This record gives sequence, C-alpha cells and structure tokens, in this order.
Amino acid sequence: MPAEIIISEAVTPEAVVTEARGWLGVPWRHQGRTRSGIDCVGLVVCVARALHLSDYDSTGYSRRAQGQGFVEHFRGNMDGIAILEARPGDVIVFADQAYPCHCGFLTERLGHPHLLHAHATRRQVIEEPYAGEWPEKIKFAFRFRHSGS
Repeated sequence: MPAEIIISEAVTPEAVVTEARGWLGVPWRHQGRTRSGIDCVGLVVCVARALHLSDYDSTGYSRRAQGQGFVEHFRGNMDGIAILEARPGDVIVFADQAYPCHCGFLTERLGHPHLLHAHATRRQVIEEPYAGEWPEKIKFAFRFRHSGS
C-alpha cells in the first residue's frame, strides 16, 4: 500500500477531488472564475483558493496555445512531478498540437483513472474516463505545494 500523500496539514488529495467535483456541471467560459462560468485554468485556481492552497491567478492567456506560457503558470506555483507518479488530486496538463493548452484534475472512479476538467466543446465541467485521446496528449503533471496553512 503506498504511503498516504498529504498536501498540507488539512488538505488531502481526496479533499482536492471532492472540491473539484463540486464544480461538475458548471458552464464553461473562457477565463471564468465563478459558478456562472469557468475554464480549465479557472477550475484549478478556484479549487486551490477554496482549499487555501494558493491565491495565484492569471487571466492573461489566449484560447489558442502560444509557446510554453500556459505551463509556466503551473511550474511557478505547483510542484512538477513525473507523469507516471500522478495520483488523484494532481493536475495534469495536455498539449493539443505542439504547445500545452489544457488542464484538469486526475480522479478515480471504480478503480479507473478519470479526468475532471472544464471542457470547452462540452461547454461544462465534466468527469470522464482518462482514456482515448487524453493519455496521448498529456505533457506534464503537477501537485499542489504544501501550504502550511
């Protein structure tokens, strides 16, 4: 049995997943940060804020991937981990073509990995099997830093 991961004194990976699941069904909106509309980055930002893990935010990004700027926000505010070490509650970042452009939370349902994310095409926050195109597109994995709060 793997060692229990504790993100901060009060925040476990399960707490991250529970908070993220509380956003299921919220409409998708580019650069949204409310329950009226949220995008993939906004989901990570809002979950982190709700759990007092980070107050960082940036809305100066385009809907189209432009270089490595998208992933730099994660690198500067979370701990990078090996993709194969990603566990439920971690944030995974995907590239559509050459550049990172989408993110979501790794979750688990009935023993199978799932992806919880704000999906532009489906126009809402969804949780779906981590299968099909997603494993091929993953480029980075991140874990929230110990907040000490």
